[in-house]
Amino acid sequence: MKATMVRRAASAMITAVLLGTGAAMAIAPAHADEERDNTFIAYLDKKGFPYENRTEIIRLAKQFCLDQTRQGTPSWVPTYVLQRKQKWTNADAQTFIQGAIPTYCPQVWGG
Repeated sequence: MKATMVRRAASAMITAVLLGTGAAMAIAPAHADEERDNTFIAYLDKKGFPYENRTEIIRLAKQFCLDQTRQGTPSWVPTYVLQRKQKWTNADAQTFIQGAIPTYCPQVWGG
């Protein structure tokens, strides 16, 4: 009985580590794709979108795309969460998303 419990706990831990590693790899560091990052930042700047930290806003866009493409998640949830966490207006959230999706997750729009 004890051996079975230990094996199950070890399996669960290994699974959690592998899933965590996969998620970490899916969100590449902000400096990994300079061209895309520059495109996204140029879009935000052109739209007059306020952000304090370039690295954080890029990380947020990549996280949004990861959440948007996660299986089983209704498509409206990542937008809702983003808007609530950032305390953005609907217009701010839409501006951010319109820059993030074509840059970091064009598959959301069938690209």
